Amino acid sequence: MKKIEEKVLEEITGGNTSITGPIINALVNVIKVLKDAGYSIGSGIRRIEENNLCPLE
Repeated sequence: MKKIEEKVLEEITGGNTSITGPIINALVNVIKVLKDAGYSIGSGIRRIEENNLCPLE
């Protein structure tokens, strides 16, 4: 196996993707917010269809 000099080692970069933990965490949080919003909208539509709304008075 060929030995690599330290100067060459400093120039080596790995991978082309730069997806990091915080980016993945932010995407997961956005998906959770959209999911919760979908549940709320669906629940509201269901309650309107069933005429099961709380009185405003």
